Amino acid sequence: MASSGTATDHRRVYIGSFTVGAGGDGAGISLAEQDRRSGALELVGLVAETASPAFLAWHPSGSYLYAINETAAASVVAYAVSASGELTEVGTTQPTGGRGACHLTVHPSGRYLLTANYGSGHVSVHQILPDGSVGDRTDLIQHAGSGPNPDRQEGPHAHQVRIDPSGHQVLVADLGIDAVLTYALDLDTGTLTPGPVAKTAPGAGPRHLAFAPDGMVHVAGELDSTVTTYALDPRTGTLEGRGVAPSTVQRAPADNYPSEIAISDDGRHLYVANRGLDVIGTLEVSGASVRPVADVPTGGAWPRHLAVFGGHLYVANERSHEVTHFALDPVTGVPKQADDVLAVPSPGCILPAPS
Repeated sequence: MASSGTATDHRRVYIGSFTVGAGGDGAGISLAEQDRRSGALELVGLVAETASPAFLAWHPSGSYLYAINETAAASVVAYAVSASGELTEVGTTQPTGGRGACHLTVHPSGRYLLTANYGSGHVSVHQILPDGSVGDRTDLIQHAGSGPNPDRQEGPHAHQVRIDPSGHQVLVADLGIDAVLTYALDLDTGTLTPGPVAKTAPGAGPRHLAFAPDGMVHVAGELDSTVTTYALDPRTGTLEGRGVAPSTVQRAPADNYPSEIAISDDGRHLYVANRGLDVIGTLEVSGASVRPVADVPTGGAWPRHLAVFGGHLYVANERSHEVTHFALDPVTGVPKQADDVLAVPSPGCILPAPS
C-alpha cells in the first residue's frame, strides 16, 4: 500500500492500536499522512497486523519500527520500513520476559531495545541485530515494592522507559512503587546498573515523563492527577524534586487518570492527556515553575496518548475510536481543535516519522 504525496508536503504517522482479542477493536498498526501545512491527517490504511501494538518506537536510522505486543505474554516485534511506508516484519517476535509490556524505546546507539512491563514490573533489554531485528534478551530487571493504593499499587508496575537527552541515563517510571528509577546501560553487554531513585508523593502513580530543553523532567502522576518536576543531573542520574502541579485547571475527580505527557519544542508548555475528564491539560512552564492554564476537551473519549509535532497536537481517543487534531496557538500554546477527525479503532499510540 503506497503512500501519496511528497516527503516535503507530507509526513508519515504510524498509529498503534489495541486489537480484537487483546482488549480492543483494532487490527494492528495503521499508517496516516500529515499535511505539513494544515496539520490534517489522512488515513492510508493498515500496514501491519499484530497483537495490540499499543506502543511504537523508531530506530535512530529511521529504517526500522518496533512495537510491543501488550498482552499477558508480552513480546516485541521489529519491522523494516519501505520507501512507501509499508512495514515488513524482520526476524522473529521476541518475548520480553515480563507480562503486560506497555512501553518501549530504542537507545540512541541503535544497539538495544528497552521495554517496560507493566504487569510484572520488569524492565527488559534486547540486542538489536545489524538487520534491525530483535535479538536475544541481554538483561531483565525486576522492580520491587508497593504503594498506598491497594487496587493499583499492590506491586511494581514499570510504565515507561526513556533515555535522557544526553544518552547517558535510562529513566523508568514505575506506577506501582511511586518512583522514577535511573539506570546506566552498558553498551558492551546490554546490562543495566541501578542508579539513583527519585520518589514521588505517595499514591501519585508516576506513568510517563517528558524531558524539557533546560534539563527538567516532568512526570505525569496517573493516580493523583499531578505533574511532578525534577532537575536531572545527566552525569549521575540524580533527580532533584522541584515542585508538583495539578494536571488540570479544574479540580480533577478521583476517577481521572492522566496518561501521556508531552512538551512543546520551545519548552514553554506541557500537555497532559487526562482520561476521565477527557481533556488536554495545558500547563505553562518557566524553568521549574509549572502551572495549568487551560483544559481543552479532546473531542473524544479516554485519551490514551497524545503527540506534539510540527506545531500541532494529536490525541488517540481509545474508547471513541478516533484520532483528533489540534493546532497550537503560537503565543498561548493552547490547543484548538481542527475539523479533521481520523477514524481508527482503539488507538493507543501516535508516532510521527523522523523529520
